[in-house]
Amino acid sequence: MDSDQPALPRKARHRAHHRPARPHAVLLRLSDEEKAGIDAAAAAAQLTPTGYAAKAAVAAAFASRAPSSVNGDLRDLQHELFAARRAVAMFGNNVNQAAAAFNATGQLPDWAADAVRLCATAVARLDEVISAIDRKLR
Repeated sequence: MDSDQPALPRKARHRAHHRPARPHAVLLRLSDEEKAGIDAAAAAAQLTPTGYAAKAAVAAAFASRAPSSVNGDLRDLQHELFAARRAVAMFGNNVNQAAAAFNATGQLPDWAADAVRLCATAVARLDEVISAIDRKLR
């Protein structure tokens, strides 16, 4: 494709239709900025603006009534992410300490190899959490 030509927009897909059709409609009144935001989000989700707004409204309406297992799963994933963030912050502190020791003595501390191993373990666990989130979003 020639780089001078703009990319063609992807065709939006329609959300699943129910038969018989849903009996109720809701009219939304939006500012130009709000409409542009919904249009952009709908395009990113490959939905029509109406389908995107409907899915978002229904999801928001039922979010407070979500099964506790869904909230529990998200809470567990959140705790895993917090733990991974702490581990990365601790590793950053270890790197600073190891660099200071190396600058002072010319040798890495004995514990540096263990710190690298623990960091690799934390990153692997973080990859698992990201994969779990990805599976839940599909």
